[in-house]
Amino acid sequence: MAKTPTKARNTAPAATTATRSRARRVTLAKRKQLFLSELANRANVSASAAAAGVDRATAYRWRDADPVFAAAWDSAVDVAVDSLEAEAWRRATGWSEPVYQKGEYMGEIPRYSDQLMITLLKGHRPERYKDRSSTELSGPGGAPLAQGLVQIYLPGNGRDELEGTAGEAVPS
Repeated sequence: MAKTPTKARNTAPAATTATRSRARRVTLAKRKQLFLSELANRANVSASAAAAGVDRATAYRWRDADPVFAAAWDSAVDVAVDSLEAEAWRRATGWSEPVYQKGEYMGEIPRYSDQLMITLLKGHRPERYKDRSSTELSGPGGAPLAQGLVQIYLPGNGRDELEGTAGEAVPS
């Protein structure tokens, strides 16, 4: 049996190392661009990172390390949210839904989403449409709440013998 020649060890010259380094930078730039493109379409970091072939944590490291990338990230999210808002607006203001009866087209009926309309109004004019509620806690007669220990009287718990002790609440 004849010996098959073994491949010589690959010893790359310095030019090849520089070429590989440049290729890595190009690949990194392409991955970042793909991530940002997907982020502008989805506004979803995990899905965008998967599409770019990187881990979600890697995308956040890029964001933390590169202010230009962070600004592009914010811009991409704004683009995606604008698209979502446009779709919400379309659904809130109505669309036509075809009506069929026994397989025959009868016409169209308008449909609307009241919930989306409310959400859009709250988002664009919060001073007028925001939910308003407030909770105010006060003591008897509107007096401020007493600071300190809150005591609860439970009948038959053995505290009845302690009535009159300083600091104890006496049932009325």
